[in-house]
Amino acid sequence: MPDVTISIWTAVVGFFLSFLAYFFKKWCPSLYVYILTAILGIGWIVYVFLDQGFIKTVSIFFIFVFSFFSSPVPERSKVQLQEIIDQLKEQGAREIVLSKNKERLLVDFLFSGLFIVIAVLYFLFGPDSPITLILLYSFVSLVVGLTKRVELFRSLRLFYAEHEEVLYAVSLFETKKYPLEELSEVSVQTRPDVLQLFQLFSLFSPNMDYTTSMGKTWKLSFSGEKVYFTPDPSESMAFLLKEEIHKMEEVEVKPFYHQNNWKRLLGKWYFAATVKGVGAYAALITLFTLMGIGPIVTTIVMVLFWIFNLWISDRVLKIALDMKKIDDPDLLPIIEKVFSRAGLSHVDIYVTESAEYNGFAIGANIGRSLVALTSETLKLPHEAIEGILAHEAIHVKKRDVLMGQLLRFLLIGLVLAGVFLFYKAFQNWLEHAQIFVFLSLWLLIFLLPAFQSLFTQWMEVRADHLGATLLDGGNAQMANSLTILCEYQDRALEKSAGYYVTFEKEQEANKKDKKISSLERDSWFFRFLEFQFMSHPPMYWRVHSLQTTETGWSIGKIKLWWCSRFRESLPN
Repeated sequence: MPDVTISIWTAVVGFFLSFLAYFFKKWCPSLYVYILTAILGIGWIVYVFLDQGFIKTVSIFFIFVFSFFSSPVPERSKVQLQEIIDQLKEQGAREIVLSKNKERLLVDFLFSGLFIVIAVLYFLFGPDSPITLILLYSFVSLVVGLTKRVELFRSLRLFYAEHEEVLYAVSLFETKKYPLEELSEVSVQTRPDVLQLFQLFSLFSPNMDYTTSMGKTWKLSFSGEKVYFTPDPSESMAFLLKEEIHKMEEVEVKPFYHQNNWKRLLGKWYFAATVKGVGAYAALITLFTLMGIGPIVTTIVMVLFWIFNLWISDRVLKIALDMKKIDDPDLLPIIEKVFSRAGLSHVDIYVTESAEYNGFAIGANIGRSLVALTSETLKLPHEAIEGILAHEAIHVKKRDVLMGQLLRFLLIGLVLAGVFLFYKAFQNWLEHAQIFVFLSLWLLIFLLPAFQSLFTQWMEVRADHLGATLLDGGNAQMANSLTILCEYQDRALEKSAGYYVTFEKEQEANKKDKKISSLERDSWFFRFLEFQFMSHPPMYWRVHSLQTTETGWSIGKIKLWWCSRFRESLPN
């Protein structure tokens, strides 16, 4: 593993050069700025190479690239931001004054600080292991996120253009426009629900968090995005209350430290530390290192801890994702029919709030499994929801969640054992063959997800075709369900992408963007990536395989998928 101190300094250099390029672009042509930053960056990497050697330099190089391109550099200067604001005012847009209080920032610093402290303690006292690299990337991401949060807090301005019926959110990082015709739901919260808004506490893509105080929060549900902001109490928000809005309600939100939120807070922290990250594992390893416990005992405890987390995963995710049992009287008969046919009448079905269309199974075995649908998925036609439920029912019945986790553990264990044994057998030779070691490591990095994809895609294809047997319409209904799901997903992605505002020449270029469609057969390179490395086969192939075969599951369908996996990965 690379030296932690050098790695952190590399991240700092990446940030510094990114900001240097940002400021120099004001006075110098972009080409000269790129040449200067490239020379300085190469100079640093050469220094690292001379100090650390070839293998460690490769890892550090990727830290440098990650920090350079993820650094919190504003997309525009303050002058450009003011020009946009002046342009909106000239067009008659009314500014919505925001309530701003630093207490809101302190909450984000508190949550992020807990994970940053774990990372720092591991860097200081923990052993040299692959977890170090994961923590380094997490550390950089958290620092970048906090920096952007501060700049957003300082620069955010909100405007309403009445003649367009559009809400504008303007900051140094981006400008977004939200047409009110896309607004489907409005609610008011007594305070921002920070346990829902914090980035590490969410499984899906984060909400647009424009909250700048701990006061009354408006939540707007647009197609593809949910927007949260805290206007000043004196501001009139009557323009949002149109007749077309399906729901308007005020929700009481308790402070995150309120005793009613303790269980929720613990569940979300545990989710962030064990599912989205490795903070809990890093904390245990650091503790064991300080106590002088040997690597064998530490490894055994880590494996047992992983098994324990797998066993309680349904409870953790239920709390972390704020799941609620589905009680829609129109959906309950559909749920009962699908899961009774699958022989799974005791599985609970939940809904979790998200602007994405998705459904997933959770749990280590049938007795501890549940199926969750996002709130947007419940807006699909009932026939499509039935197909999604049938697909997830097969995942539960075949214990795919458990098998997928065991497979991942087995693959990683075999790779680590193989590397260890190979290193022990050829240690002297490997010390003088760093190029071979480098190429071998990268080959393993590519092969690991490829092997994992081989099994997870088989599970997905099986869930499609066996799930079709639970439906009255068989393969045709399952194919139609996936088609509807894709169409809604693609439409939401298009709407979400369309909220970003660019100006002048960029605006014209964006008009020519290709329409998003995940049902179309893509170019061979992207088909290769999806078939060989992704957990799901391309959607166009899944739908086509359902439309062109009989309902049921057989060896012939396994052969069809196996042949397509390689044939579709080749150039046309």
